[in-house]
Amino acid sequence: LGDSRAIQPLVMALLDTEERRHIKGIIINKFRGDPQLFEDGRAQLEELCRTPVIGVLPLCRDIFIEEEDSLAGRQRNKGAVKDKVNIAVVLLQRLSNFTDFDRLERDPRVNLFYTHEPDKIADADIVILPGSKNTIEDMIALKNAGMAAAVQQAFTDGKTVIGICGGYQMMGQRIEDPLHVETGLDSISGLGLLPVHTVMQSEKITRQASFRFRDLAGPCTGYEIHMGDTRTLSGDPADERPLNYFPDGRTDGYFLHDKCWGTYLHGLLDNPVVIDALIAPYSQIRGEVFDYRQFKEEQYDKLAAMLRQHIDMEKIYKTLQI
Repeated sequence: LGDSRAIQPLVMALLDTEERRHIKGIIINKFRGDPQLFEDGRAQLEELCRTPVIGVLPLCRDIFIEEEDSLAGRQRNKGAVKDKVNIAVVLLQRLSNFTDFDRLERDPRVNLFYTHEPDKIADADIVILPGSKNTIEDMIALKNAGMAAAVQQAFTDGKTVIGICGGYQMMGQRIEDPLHVETGLDSISGLGLLPVHTVMQSEKITRQASFRFRDLAGPCTGYEIHMGDTRTLSGDPADERPLNYFPDGRTDGYFLHDKCWGTYLHGLLDNPVVIDALIAPYSQIRGEVFDYRQFKEEQYDKLAAMLRQHIDMEKIYKTLQI
């Protein structure tokens, strides 16, 4: 049943008449071998499902599209290497938004690795606390595994420690959950690296963002998707030290110093100005050494060309006109 060609008839059989009416075609994905040898199988699928097979897509290993919350194919624990800026992403049990690090993984100046081992945190130049699907549960897991202490020690040793979204929340003094959005706990202490605290909210914030990173020139882009509200412990606006500035006057994050800050903005690390500022203490090379946005556009163009070659697009267009 691991083969989509075997699963498809079973799925169709489980649908009722009204549901099947909305299915206009079948596409076979990641087909290995010569598709001409699959003509008999194609005919059998159409007979069993009573639905046309409108395309057979080959397995492509040279098209790189961002994955959705998956560590597939990533080297989780390869560790530090010489002559590179070593960046450790803390491997949370509920890690989210893996695409935050795709740009860094392709930067020739950087060696990025994921780890849940305290010893490997010590080997890194930069430690990143990523987003989480459940910040409080992951905070508990980090403490139990000795990872929280390792991150705190990295900060004490003068290494760079930054947090994104849930990771930003963890860097504060405490995380409160009065509505029990994530757990049954009312609150939990954080890493204590930033003078902020977070209160979980019932409503999730989701929005695209254009912003200025610190006081550096050049517009940046990213997005927010979180359920927490993070503020300074005092609540006094005078104590705020924003990392990012929005055109409408809003701000984001907390900037303690060059080697310690947090933000709610995903996609922040896709911006060259941010990457340069992050690795500045560890590399003299500056500027756009890899045009990630152009690379992504090229990959989507390659994907579109492959789809047009192997799918009956005319049939799809006609179906859409009905």
